[in-house]
Amino acid sequence: MLVSQNRRDIIVNRLQSLGWPIQPPKTTLYVWTPVPLRYALAEFVTLLLNKCSIIVYLCSGYGASGEGFFRIALTISDERLQKGIQRMKYAGIRYA
Repeated sequence: MLVSQNRRDIIVNRLQSLGWPIQPPKTTLYVWTPVPLRYALAEFVTLLLNKCSIIVYLCSGYGASGEGFFRIALTISDERLQKGIQRMKYAGIRYA
């Protein structure tokens, strides 16, 4: 398994366990993830930063099709990805 596939699976599986309706992307260094419907995009990204010390990219920078999504980079270590999702869990951040 490639490193990026392992990291993709960490993100997808753990976000799915928190209720996110995502499927593993095919070949990419990013996972585009929907923002929970009760949040505006900027509000949710700010929540991740303030409550979990997680920095993600707003996909609205890619145009209308990116609105409502944030992007997680698979370029950081497995351990940091796991810790980030764990901080979301402890902060009570779920999709639904």
